[in-house]
Amino acid sequence: MSSKVTKAELSEFKTNKESAKEFSNGEVTVYWKAELCIHSANCLIGLPGVFNSKKKPWINVHAADSKEIMKVIDTCPSRALTYLKSTKFVTSKPRATAKMKSKFARVHILKNGPALITGNFILRDSKKKKIQIENEVAAICRCGASKKKPFCDGSHQTVGFTD
Repeated sequence: MSSKVTKAELSEFKTNKESAKEFSNGEVTVYWKAELCIHSANCLIGLPGVFNSKKKPWINVHAADSKEIMKVIDTCPSRALTYLKSTKFVTSKPRATAKMKSKFARVHILKNGPALITGNFILRDSKKKKIQIENEVAAICRCGASKKKPFCDGSHQTVGFTD
Protein backbone atom coordinates (compact mmCIF):
# COMPACT_ATOMS: atom_id res chain seq x y z
CA MET A 1 0.00 0.00 0.00
CA SER A 2 1.28 3.45 -0.86
CA SER A 3 1.43 6.14 1.77
CA LYS A 4 1.68 9.04 -0.66
CA VAL A 5 -0.22 12.09 0.55
CA THR A 6 -3.55 12.52 -1.22
CA LYS A 7 -4.75 15.86 -2.57
CA ALA A 8 -7.37 16.02 0.19
CA GLU A 9 -4.76 15.36 2.88
CA LEU A 10 -2.41 17.98 1.43
CA SER A 11 -5.23 20.50 1.40
CA GLU A 12 -5.99 19.68 5.06
CA PHE A 13 -2.31 20.09 6.01
CA LYS A 14 -2.18 23.50 4.33
CA THR A 15 -5.48 24.64 5.89
CA ASN A 16 -4.85 23.25 9.37
CA LYS A 17 -1.13 23.39 10.23
CA GLU A 18 -1.90 21.55 13.51
CA SER A 19 -3.23 18.43 11.74
CA ALA A 20 0.23 16.99 11.01
CA LYS A 21 3.89 17.53 11.80
CA GLU A 22 6.05 18.07 8.72
CA PHE A 23 9.67 16.97 8.12
CA SER A 24 11.47 17.60 4.80
CA ASN A 25 14.86 16.95 3.25
CA GLY A 26 14.08 18.70 -0.06
CA GLU A 27 13.39 15.44 -1.92
CA VAL A 28 10.59 14.12 0.25
CA THR A 29 8.34 15.64 2.90
CA VAL A 30 7.18 13.30 5.66
CA TYR A 31 3.91 14.06 7.46
CA TRP A 32 3.06 12.57 10.85
CA LYS A 33 -0.48 12.55 12.25
CA ALA A 34 -0.11 11.49 15.88
CA GLU A 35 -3.82 10.78 16.39
CA LEU A 36 -3.73 8.04 13.73
CA CYS A 37 -0.67 6.24 15.08
CA ILE A 38 -1.36 2.73 16.39
CA HIS A 39 2.27 2.13 17.43
CA SER A 40 2.94 -0.83 15.14
CA ALA A 41 6.63 0.24 15.29
CA ASN A 42 7.21 -0.60 11.61
CA CYS A 43 8.98 2.74 11.22
CA LEU A 44 11.17 2.31 14.32
CA ILE A 45 12.20 -1.19 13.25
CA GLY A 46 12.56 -0.37 9.55
CA LEU A 47 14.77 2.72 9.86
CA PRO A 48 15.86 3.35 13.46
CA GLY A 49 18.24 6.08 12.32
CA VAL A 50 15.35 8.09 10.86
CA PHE A 51 12.58 7.17 13.30
CA ASN A 52 13.71 7.31 16.92
CA SER A 53 11.06 7.88 19.60
CA LYS A 54 13.73 8.67 22.20
CA LYS A 55 14.89 11.80 20.32
CA LYS A 56 13.29 15.19 19.69
CA PRO A 57 12.27 15.59 16.94
CA TRP A 58 11.70 11.87 16.57
CA ILE A 59 11.94 11.96 12.75
CA ASN A 60 15.28 12.81 11.10
CA VAL A 61 14.72 12.74 7.32
CA HIS A 62 18.41 13.48 6.72
CA ALA A 63 19.51 10.16 8.24
CA ALA A 64 18.70 7.95 5.21
CA ASP A 65 18.05 7.94 1.49
CA SER A 66 14.63 9.30 0.47
CA LYS A 67 13.73 6.06 -1.34
CA GLU A 68 14.42 4.07 1.84
CA ILE A 69 12.29 6.47 3.90
CA MET A 70 9.35 6.17 1.49
CA LYS A 71 9.66 2.37 1.45
CA VAL A 72 9.43 2.20 5.26
CA ILE A 73 6.58 4.73 5.40
CA ASP A 74 4.67 2.51 2.95
CA THR A 75 4.66 -0.15 5.71
CA CYS A 76 2.77 2.12 8.14
CA PRO A 77 -0.59 0.34 8.58
CA SER A 78 -2.50 3.35 9.94
CA ARG A 79 -1.22 6.04 7.52
CA ALA A 80 -0.08 8.07 10.52
CA LEU A 81 3.07 8.52 8.43
CA THR A 82 2.65 9.72 4.85
CA TYR A 83 4.95 11.42 2.38
CA LEU A 84 5.00 13.77 -0.58
CA LYS A 85 7.80 13.54 -3.14
CA SER A 86 9.27 16.75 -4.51
CA THR A 87 8.49 17.28 -8.19
CA LYS A 88 12.27 17.30 -8.75
CA PHE A 89 12.64 13.84 -7.19
CA VAL A 90 11.29 11.03 -9.42
CA THR A 91 11.74 7.47 -8.19
CA SER A 92 9.83 5.48 -10.80
CA LYS A 93 7.67 5.72 -13.89
CA PRO A 94 3.95 6.26 -13.31
CA ARG A 95 1.82 3.15 -13.35
CA ALA A 96 0.15 2.59 -16.73
CA THR A 97 -3.07 1.13 -15.32
CA ALA A 98 -4.94 1.89 -12.12
CA LYS A 99 -4.62 -0.64 -9.32
CA MET A 100 -7.86 -2.57 -8.79
CA LYS A 101 -9.40 -2.71 -5.34
CA SER A 102 -9.48 -6.05 -3.61
CA LYS A 103 -12.76 -7.96 -3.76
CA PHE A 104 -12.27 -9.26 -0.24
CA ALA A 105 -11.46 -7.92 3.19
CA ARG A 106 -8.27 -9.05 4.88
CA VAL A 107 -7.79 -9.06 8.64
CA HIS A 108 -4.30 -9.09 10.13
CA ILE A 109 -4.03 -9.47 13.90
CA LEU A 110 -0.97 -7.61 15.18
CA LYS A 111 0.75 -9.33 18.09
CA ASN A 112 -0.17 -7.46 21.30
CA GLY A 113 -1.96 -4.86 19.19
CA PRO A 114 -4.98 -4.09 17.02
CA ALA A 115 -6.64 -5.96 14.19
CA LEU A 116 -5.90 -4.36 10.82
CA ILE A 117 -8.63 -4.59 8.19
CA THR A 118 -7.85 -3.87 4.53
CA GLY A 119 -9.62 -4.46 1.24
CA ASN A 120 -13.32 -4.20 0.50
CA PHE A 121 -15.26 -3.83 3.76
CA ILE A 122 -17.84 -1.75 5.60
CA LEU A 123 -17.73 -1.15 9.36
CA ARG A 124 -20.98 -0.77 11.26
CA ASP A 125 -21.64 0.16 14.88
CA SER A 126 -23.91 -1.75 17.29
CA LYS A 127 -26.96 -0.01 15.77
CA LYS A 128 -25.90 -1.12 12.25
CA LYS A 129 -25.00 2.44 11.27
CA LYS A 130 -22.03 2.74 8.89
CA ILE A 131 -18.82 4.02 10.45
CA GLN A 132 -16.90 6.38 8.16
CA ILE A 133 -13.41 5.15 7.36
CA GLU A 134 -10.87 7.76 6.29
CA ASN A 135 -8.09 5.46 5.04
CA GLU A 136 -7.61 2.18 3.19
CA VAL A 137 -6.87 0.48 6.53
CA ALA A 138 -8.89 0.30 9.73
CA ALA A 139 -7.03 -0.53 12.96
CA ILE A 140 -9.61 -2.01 15.33
CA CYS A 141 -9.00 -2.05 19.09
CA ARG A 142 -8.64 -5.47 20.72
CA CYS A 143 -7.62 -4.41 24.23
CA GLY A 144 -10.81 -2.50 25.12
CA ALA A 145 -8.91 0.57 26.39
CA SER A 146 -9.07 2.77 23.27
CA LYS A 147 -10.72 6.16 23.63
CA LYS A 148 -11.53 6.11 19.88
CA LYS A 149 -13.46 2.80 19.78
CA PRO A 150 -13.80 0.83 17.64
CA PHE A 151 -10.48 2.22 16.37
CA CYS A 152 -7.12 1.70 18.07
CA ASP A 153 -5.42 4.71 19.66
CA GLY A 154 -2.34 2.89 20.97
CA SER A 155 -3.76 2.35 24.48
CA HIS A 156 -2.78 -1.33 24.29
CA GLN A 157 0.80 -0.28 25.09
CA THR A 158 -0.25 1.74 28.14
CA VAL A 159 -2.45 -0.99 29.62
CA GLY A 160 0.03 -3.78 28.88
CA PHE A 161 -2.25 -5.74 26.54
CA THR A 162 -0.81 -9.05 25.37
CA ASP A 163 -2.21 -11.90 23.29
